[in-house]
Amino acid sequence: MRRLITVFFVLSVLAALGLALFAPDQRLTSQLQIAALALLVVFVADRLFGIFRPPSRRTRIPPSQIAEMEKLYFRAMREMINDQPNLAQAINDLQRIISMDPRYKNAHHYLKRALILQSEGTPTAPPFTPSRSSAEFLQIQEQLIDPEPDVRKSVVMELIQYGEIATDPLIALLMDEDADVRIHAATALGWVGGRHAVQPLLVALQDENAYVRRYAARAMCWVVDESSVDGLIEALKDEDNYVRQYAARALGWSQDSRAVRPLLELLALEENADVRDYVLTALDDLGERPTRIERALDVTEE
Repeated sequence: MRRLITVFFVLSVLAALGLALFAPDQRLTSQLQIAALALLVVFVADRLFGIFRPPSRRTRIPPSQIAEMEKLYFRAMREMINDQPNLAQAINDLQRIISMDPRYKNAHHYLKRALILQSEGTPTAPPFTPSRSSAEFLQIQEQLIDPEPDVRKSVVMELIQYGEIATDPLIALLMDEDADVRIHAATALGWVGGRHAVQPLLVALQDENAYVRRYAARAMCWVVDESSVDGLIEALKDEDNYVRQYAARALGWSQDSRAVRPLLELLALEENADVRDYVLTALDDLGERPTRIERALDVTEE
C-alpha cells in the first residue's frame, strides 16, 4: 500500500508538472494539481505517523527462550575469539539461535563467518570434556588465591568452559575483595551456575558496590526461580537504576504472580524512563491485565 501511494504520488506530480508546462490553461491541469496535493498530504502523513505501515509479523519470543539465546550467543562469541575455536559448537549454537529468532543480534553474520572458517580448515579445538579431577581444573583452582586481581579475573573466563562443575570456585570468587573480580564472577555464575547460583547471587545483590549488584541482578535473569522472587522484589528498592531494571526483568521471567503487585507499585512511583520500560515488559511477561497497568500509569501522571 505504501509503495502504491508513492507511485501514484510521483506519477501525479510528473503529470501535473507536464500539463502546467505545456497546457497551463487546461481544466485537467488544476485537477491533477489538486490530486497531487492530496497525495502529498497522505504521503507526508504516512511518513510521519505510519498510517499505512504494515503490522509487525514478528512473534513474541518466550522469556525462557530469550535467556537460552543469550547463553548460546555468549558461548558462540567466546569460541569465535579463541585461537583454536570449537567451530562445530559455535555453528550449532548460532543455528539454534537463528531457529528461535532469525533477527537475533549478529547471529547470521557470525554464522557465516564460522562456516567460512570451517571451510578454510581453520584449526579447531578438540572436544572438551569437563572434569573436576582433571589437572587443568585443579591448576585453575590454585589461581583463585593469586595475589593479582587480574589473574583471578582471568580464572573466571577459564572456569566458564567447565560449566556447572565450576560453580563452587565461582561462588568463592563472588566473595573476592576486588570488586572487578566479583563482577566477573557474578556474570559467570549466571551463565553456568544453574539453581546452585541463585542464593550466592541474591547475596551479591546486597553488595556495597553498585556495579556488583548490577551484574548480579543481570545474572539473576538467567537463573531466576521461585526461591529468588523475594530477594528480587527487595532489589526493586535499590538506589541504582540498573539494579532495579534487571531485577524487574528477572521477575518478569520468573512467571511468579507474587511479583505483580511490587512491580505495579514500582511503576506508580518510578521516575526513570528506562526502569519503567523494564517494569512494563515484566508485567507483560507476567500476563498482567492492561487495565491495572493503566491505573498505575495514571497514578504516576498525577
